[in-house]
Amino acid sequence: MKRNIIPLFLSTVLLVTLAACANPGNSSVLSSLDSESSALASAFSSEKAEENGVVRGKVLSDDGEMIIAGIIVENEEGETYRTFTNVLGAYDIPLAPGKYKLTFTKGYEFSTLSKEVNVESLKKLYLQDVRLTQLSDSFSKGWIAGDLHQHTYYSDGQDSVPNLALSNVSQGLYFGFLTDHNVARGVAEWYNTKNFPVFTESNGDSRYFSPFEGVEETTEFGHYQSLGVPLTFEKYDMELYSWERNSANVADITKARISYIADSIKRAGGVAQINHPFSVSTMGFNYWELADQFETMEIWNGVFAPLDGRYETDGQNYKSKMKWFELLNKGLYLAATGGTDNHDVESPGTVNGIKIADVKDYQGYYNYYNNGGKYSGMPTTYLNLTDRSKEKVLQAIKGGHSFISNGPVIISKIGDKTYGEKVTLSASGEATITNDIFNRDGMDFIKIVKNGEELKRITLNNLTSYKEDIKLTGLKAGDWVVMEVSGPGAEYAITNPFFFI
Repeated sequence: MKRNIIPLFLSTVLLVTLAACANPGNSSVLSSLDSESSALASAFSSEKAEENGVVRGKVLSDDGEMIIAGIIVENEEGETYRTFTNVLGAYDIPLAPGKYKLTFTKGYEFSTLSKEVNVESLKKLYLQDVRLTQLSDSFSKGWIAGDLHQHTYYSDGQDSVPNLALSNVSQGLYFGFLTDHNVARGVAEWYNTKNFPVFTESNGDSRYFSPFEGVEETTEFGHYQSLGVPLTFEKYDMELYSWERNSANVADITKARISYIADSIKRAGGVAQINHPFSVSTMGFNYWELADQFETMEIWNGVFAPLDGRYETDGQNYKSKMKWFELLNKGLYLAATGGTDNHDVESPGTVNGIKIADVKDYQGYYNYYNNGGKYSGMPTTYLNLTDRSKEKVLQAIKGGHSFISNGPVIISKIGDKTYGEKVTLSASGEATITNDIFNRDGMDFIKIVKNGEELKRITLNNLTSYKEDIKLTGLKAGDWVVMEVSGPGAEYAITNPFFFI
């Protein structure tokens, strides 16, 4: 299958306009978009452009407002790719003659809708307006969805900065960090995407995307996230000289480098994070005695299967979760985060005919997850806040007032306390979790984990909504509790802890 997606012409024209309005002097944004607007293409375009047909239309909310949405295009062979509308909710997709299924999406909290089309050579097919229904609105409840780990072609990604932002918004994300490897060249373009509307309410008020900067500090002794500051280091800081590598003191030299990176990020005002700690070779983290110098830990990297452990206990994310539990039991709290580590927004976003019934072992589970696509928001980190200033966002990330999900939305509290906060126990050692939990595709169970061990499991039998209280007993000061929710296939969510005092 041809893997070459180029932004739609209408998107490009409007993005250029928005970029120019936001910063007329930003020639990098204009030149980047101009170079991408030289042709119309899709992954299923004919090599002979004159043979293509075109499918056109627009996507609206239930209230008739235009929304940026994702579109999954599937051909007769079951091959898929993912694209999206322009900022006005319009799409214009060139396709080789044939039959296709288009599935329109807007993230986990909206309905989806599929249309089958027959594309004919040289003909333009105008589809009736697609309307997507908002089934859940975590934003109105004080939770915002975002992605903390993403790449563009400024490092090793395949996409432009505006394309990445459109992908974020098409998934219903309200914020995103641009974290290219060891470079911050895309930051100016990234900030121009703050004009992208995520959603327009029935009263006409628009909610806009919030772009934030970062860098994935990529070293020979681990990958570290600088969230909130576009901090880059000298080569010497990220690599050892040969004599250092062969020195008897190599461990101490390496530790000094890691400490310097963590300290520099924090002194610059950013959040210092350990990325995918159980990745192979130089991408992992092997110096846990230095973990306390960091503030967050990526326990769910979207490149790898979810960390629920239903079918495997040897995956990188599962190991990260169990190490996180271990650190919590030792009294060290690094707030848990998730990020897609996305390098290609074109990833499928459909299971390509793999049925949930096929998910009976790890291989079926992994195939289901892998074929679902690794695109923006897979997984999403939800933050509990209403003020989306960078300062407040970084505080929420560092404080762990968050949960991570590729589907289920877990809005739960104990009294007025949310995740990452301390809860004062009653004399009886009881606590009640109030819940507003939703998953469009249904939920299998809720699991309550205390101090790293399963305390309670509630079977949900494919319920889409759960609003019952959960009573916990036998708690004592020093305990901590996290919630995990499992849905069909590979859908899963995990919260940061409630701490009991």
